[in-house]
Amino acid sequence: MTPETVFKPRTDPETEPVLLFANPNPGPGEQDQYKQLINAELARQGIPPAHLADRMGMSRPRLHKILKQTNPLPEGLRDRIFNELGMDHVRAKISVALLRDPDAYANQAVFLATESLKSFYLEVMTCRRGSIEVDLRPAIIHEAARRAYDLLLSHQERVMQNHQTLQA
Repeated sequence: MTPETVFKPRTDPETEPVLLFANPNPGPGEQDQYKQLINAELARQGIPPAHLADRMGMSRPRLHKILKQTNPLPEGLRDRIFNELGMDHVRAKISVALLRDPDAYANQAVFLATESLKSFYLEVMTCRRGSIEVDLRPAIIHEAARRAYDLLLSHQERVMQNHQTLQA
């Protein structure tokens, strides 16, 4: 792969623009895409919408009308549903608002890109405040940190015991 092959237009510039930012056939709106994303996540987790309505303390017909019909999906309700389903708000918004593809939420590349963007944003914010904060999410990193801390404490305890033994 060379720069020439990467940046070479794939179509004839006369027939189609090289940089096409808008889809000539617009698909469903942003709200409909969020509804698709929520319905896909409900199906993936095996949760009927009625059970979700019960867990959220709202009427089943109201949630059904919002998710399956044309009633609008308010932003606050959307965020509550994301919380209830354990969905990543940022990844959902990137999938729908930027990529315009609710199916991209399940894509591993979108997950990695989202985590990188969140990490970068956190780094920028901590640099602006002049402090150091680290947001480590993966469980393996938490486990490694816990083990390292336990090892450090046991080493400190052994040093204290050896020190007492030498003084005695």
